[in-house]
Amino acid sequence: MLLTPRREIAPFQTPDRIPPRLGFWLLCLGIFMVLSAAVRLTLTIWIALDTPDSFLSFAVAWLVGLADDAATAVLLGLPFLLGLYLLIRVFRWRTGKALAHLLLVGLLGLAVFAAVAELFFWDEYNSRFNGIAVYYLIFPKEVLGNIRESFDLRIYLPAIAAIVLAIYAVLRRRLNHVLETPLQSGEWRRSAAVAAAATLLALPFLLGGPYEPVIARTTNELAVNGMHSILNAFLTNDSKYDGIYPGIDEAEAIPLLRDMVRQDNTTNLATPGERSLRRHIDNGPMPAKKLNVVLVLEESFGSVYFEDVFEDRQRDYRNTVSPNWHRIAEDSLLFTNIYATGDRTVRALEAIFTSFPPIPGISTARRNGSEGMNSLPFLLRQFGYRSTFLYGGPTSFDNMGYFWRSIGFDRVLGQSDIADRGFKTIWGVADEYMFKEALARIDDMAAEPGPFFFACLTVSNHRPFRYPDGRIPQRPGLGFKEQAAAYADWSLGQFIDAARDKPWFDDTVFVLIGDHGPKVWGAAQIPVQGFRVPLVIYAPKHLKPARNPVLGSSMDVAPTLLGLLGLSYDSPFFGIDLHRVPPGGGRIAMAHNFDVAVGDGRNAVILTPKGATRPYAMQPGPFQLQPVPAETVPALIMKQAAAQTQTAHRMFYARQYHELSEKP
Repeated sequence: MLLTPRREIAPFQTPDRIPPRLGFWLLCLGIFMVLSAAVRLTLTIWIALDTPDSFLSFAVAWLVGLADDAATAVLLGLPFLLGLYLLIRVFRWRTGKALAHLLLVGLLGLAVFAAVAELFFWDEYNSRFNGIAVYYLIFPKEVLGNIRESFDLRIYLPAIAAIVLAIYAVLRRRLNHVLETPLQSGEWRRSAAVAAAATLLALPFLLGGPYEPVIARTTNELAVNGMHSILNAFLTNDSKYDGIYPGIDEAEAIPLLRDMVRQDNTTNLATPGERSLRRHIDNGPMPAKKLNVVLVLEESFGSVYFEDVFEDRQRDYRNTVSPNWHRIAEDSLLFTNIYATGDRTVRALEAIFTSFPPIPGISTARRNGSEGMNSLPFLLRQFGYRSTFLYGGPTSFDNMGYFWRSIGFDRVLGQSDIADRGFKTIWGVADEYMFKEALARIDDMAAEPGPFFFACLTVSNHRPFRYPDGRIPQRPGLGFKEQAAAYADWSLGQFIDAARDKPWFDDTVFVLIGDHGPKVWGAAQIPVQGFRVPLVIYAPKHLKPARNPVLGSSMDVAPTLLGLLGLSYDSPFFGIDLHRVPPGGGRIAMAHNFDVAVGDGRNAVILTPKGATRPYAMQPGPFQLQPVPAETVPALIMKQAAAQTQTAHRMFYARQYHELSEKP
């Protein structure tokens, strides 16, 4: 009896109705979605423990998020599917098969690494990948160095590798089957039809997002895929305004803005139809002697390290993270309700030195066209000041060196110009060595005739939070971040103490300010409490100690300083002199991702893409914004928010914020 041999079915044989290459592609998309869901589940637990939200809000965010995962998977997976078909012949070679397996392992490694990185990014920034992640990708040397110095890769890399190899073990035989299976009749057309249909469904969803289906910002982060978030940030960092954000008729916006910056010593110099805030500020007769200025911009030094003195809860500051800031503040003019305009150092540079408000997307310090913006160093030059900026890190990072030169600093110095680099991280030299160099450079400037303006930016209070041993006591209960802040405070104290012995000290005004808070947190669309920073102006021979609770922004620093110096000048600055703000006045402006907030201490509105305006109740201090019905917020502040942001955007791109600096 003849037996008919049984036909052997290849392992994991894909039914003909689903072409093998298409089936493998869909499986890979499913794995991407599983990884994304694992990240979302972890973040959900994190958010629920930190800022609890309703079950319905989480459910809605999850539904939208899963759809975003699928749409993102399709978009990112299209080149992979295309490669499976275009490289069929190559993949049949032995070398081609090896290359295909290596490519699969590499893509899996990238996906798993990105998933783990999202969790670390959330821990640091309380957000999905955003514009900050884009900035860091532009500077891979600093990013990779920061990762290496911040985390024990001997723990994380093997764990990532194990996950990658486990997934690869599941996919390996399926990939071999795909590589060995000849192209079936009509397979290309069927796969193309499925991919085209998936793309048509995905693109409208991707182009319409990111979506914000609920009120809480952190819960809304669950409604977006991390890869979609960073891609969106990369494409829209230099964001447009008109047609995307709430607008206002310019004929109404310009007079409204001029009212916002008008004070009892200002005279408008702009014509009625001109898009300008140019005005004359009269600070009285010219002083007999111009005081020197030393401005210290402290990295990531927010009011969270200073809250006790703000609230007057603790008079013994020796046990705080910042005892030196405290003792300096006791002899200084201390402003207790100042808010940074963003959560990046370049936002602080924009606000403090050019008194320019935040516009959606990246800071003007990183945009083409920042050259020649009206600035503090430019104005001081008109009064005979020589200016220098010293940075503890490389000046090429984040375009900072170019920006400082382009807005009028005579000299820009960086890490390579510091003589003693006794300790450094990937971001630059430790603060004590930067301050040591600062003292030497200030000595040189003081030896020449005329006043000087010296500004510097520290780096130590930044991940990886490393600093020289033996400088500060290690206190139980303080984390790495707080210890680094304590070291930054110690370095500042050493600098001020050394400066007191210098002959130029008595004729110098010191301005100390944090560039932004150490972390943005909370459920509000813009967590304003994380943007609050200390501002201390110290000149014991010229200023009486005082505490000023006026509401203000870091873009008010330059006008306030110029007022204290007694210098009268012409200016288009958006900032105002905080000493001339009437009781209950003052305003803040800040950007977070692609949203912009403007507040007056009682109310705040947030401008979001697609023309939405979100109203909130605001209380100065360590308090989050509280959503309120639109009818409870005055229409005036909504108009002010749109007028300021829209006009600033238009002025920048029309080079109408450059008119004074461009005069010969």
